[in-house]
Amino acid sequence: MMFQVLVPQPIAEEGIELMKKHQCQVIELQDPGERSLRNAVVSADAVLIRTAPLTESIIESADKLKVIARHGVGVDNIDLEAAEKKGVKVCNAPTANSNAVAEHVVGMIFNLSRHIVQGDNAVRDGEFSARHRLIGMELKGKTLGLIGCGNIGRLVADKCHSLGMLVEVYDPYVKELPPEVKQTNDMSSLLQKADYISLHLPLTSATQYFINEEKLNLMKPSAYLINAARGGIVNENALYQALKTKSIAGAALDCFEEEPVQPENPLWELDNTLYTPHMAAHTREAMVSMAVEAAQEIIRVKEGNTPLNLVNNEHLHQ
Repeated sequence: MMFQVLVPQPIAEEGIELMKKHQCQVIELQDPGERSLRNAVVSADAVLIRTAPLTESIIESADKLKVIARHGVGVDNIDLEAAEKKGVKVCNAPTANSNAVAEHVVGMIFNLSRHIVQGDNAVRDGEFSARHRLIGMELKGKTLGLIGCGNIGRLVADKCHSLGMLVEVYDPYVKELPPEVKQTNDMSSLLQKADYISLHLPLTSATQYFINEEKLNLMKPSAYLINAARGGIVNENALYQALKTKSIAGAALDCFEEEPVQPENPLWELDNTLYTPHMAAHTREAMVSMAVEAAQEIIRVKEGNTPLNLVNNEHLHQ
């Protein structure tokens, strides 16, 4: 029988073609909602998932399911416990979008520091005199604090070091870092001295609202917060208060507690912020890499091999 792969959201054609080349039947959905997914997953051997939630009830409906491959890094939209109970392997593509996200983070740092978006808006509004009030800040000699330093964090560190920034990392799980990157075990001290704090954490029960009122109050009034990881890591109510009262200088967010974001979110009132719609990983190159790497993991399972990037329980290596 044909090995059936469910693809609930669009992916790069290169990933689709690779699976078809390896005798997979690819089922693409128009509607990635829970009911549609639950109905379609019944006959699937594999799911190549982007951001659509794979809940316990969906996974429980999938009696043939062998593998879930995440198109990207984070697996917080997949019920890992339910997958483990079903004996379903869950894997991801941990480096496919690393450079894309790292470049986006650096772009956000530039925008916050040099008021590029505000300058563009001012010129379009006929306010050329904005050049006198939009005074920027150079990155050279400034301190970037990274909380979390996996694949993306290391690339951000490398790119920012090349700009003349001082890079310091808080990550108790990292053993070795390049010599130009300083590692600290004192997160409070890092929050107090950094000019920029960039978050590179997974969203788990332990990191939910990791950045809260207490941590924001430690930051300098001239400091900026950047989050291109997961929205739930930052308490948006606490961030709103910190930004409104100017206890920090500004923030750049690519991800939010609730997505799609709601028009009544009070963060939109603020002018010391920069927002993008969870698009940090969305370059042409990264979209192809994520699709292909996720497809390769599915093909490995189809051919009886172990995924290279298995993220759930070790006994599923068997």
